[in-house]
Amino acid sequence: MSIGRLMPDEADRRFIRRIAILAIALALVTFLYKVTDLLLLVFGSAMGAVLLSGVADWLTRRTPLKRGAALGLAIVLLFAAMGFTGWLFSVEIGREYAELGRRLPEDWAKVQAMLSRGMLGRAMLQGGQSIIGGGKAATVAAGVGIGAGELLVNFLIVLVGALFFAAQPRLYRNGAVLLAPPPYRGVVGDALDDCGRTLRLWLLTQVLLMSSMGLLVGIGLKLAGLPSAAALGLLAGLSEFIPYVGPTLAMVPPLVIAVAGSGSPWGVVATFVLVRLVQSNFITPLVQRRVVSVPPALTLFVILSFGYAFGTFGLFFSAPLLVVAYTLVGRLYLRETLADDVPLPGEHEKPEPVSPPQ
Repeated sequence: MSIGRLMPDEADRRFIRRIAILAIALALVTFLYKVTDLLLLVFGSAMGAVLLSGVADWLTRRTPLKRGAALGLAIVLLFAAMGFTGWLFSVEIGREYAELGRRLPEDWAKVQAMLSRGMLGRAMLQGGQSIIGGGKAATVAAGVGIGAGELLVNFLIVLVGALFFAAQPRLYRNGAVLLAPPPYRGVVGDALDDCGRTLRLWLLTQVLLMSSMGLLVGIGLKLAGLPSAAALGLLAGLSEFIPYVGPTLAMVPPLVIAVAGSGSPWGVVATFVLVRLVQSNFITPLVQRRVVSVPPALTLFVILSFGYAFGTFGLFFSAPLLVVAYTLVGRLYLRETLADDVPLPGEHEKPEPVSPPQ
């Protein structure tokens, strides 16, 4: 009895194997595209874990606390900071935001009246009305409400994921290393350590930049005669998390208020310009000495492209993703592939040794 007459020869087997690999790769790419938002949440959880682990490691080095107790204290400090921020919004600055919410529609009506006097202004108003008019206002409002609910749910997911990652960082780090072929596990482990160190330094830098931005803008708007200067300064500080794009959008509300007559429009413009000059020439070089410096033009266009491709989540995580990508290019391509001795951010620091899996 004859058997195996339909068995492909060696050339056909190689061709079928390549087709199978291609099909699996396409299926994997399609799956990753479908779960892009989930992957961004995973990245956000990793950022939170890096922040908590950084605080815990700092406490471990400077206090007699063990890693578990230091992490517990870091989590308590995180929730305390969140509670203080909520109290600050609801009790202190909340009053200013309530006044700001009441004032902005009135001031916008005054700005509309001023723009309607000229041909160019009328064209701008008609363009804006065509976007939100024709029964679309309710849809936009509903979308904002749904977006706020999604933001809260996603924030809780990121928070819980960060707690899990921070509790056992070596477990997840070593698990990721095990996915690489044995000859490359050392390289992958070094790349992951580089990314964690870069993210920790970048987050510290952003906290300093956001704080200085909020303080300086608040003072400048107060001097320009604007009401609710503290609330507008806090908004500007938070917007610094999205470089270039965020501060530009944060300038719109104070500019509307000033154009409507409550303050100096030129003072608003001068405040944001001067704050940007101070940050670019003094604060940023001081705090970014140990952090990767991405060219501004590349940062701007990558942020815009992420926002266009992935929406709000892509816009929010675009800057840290770019920093991580920049670090991976330096480690995996320039160092490990081209053998160029390029510096990596924070390399002079001595992180805790993490034994790679065997």
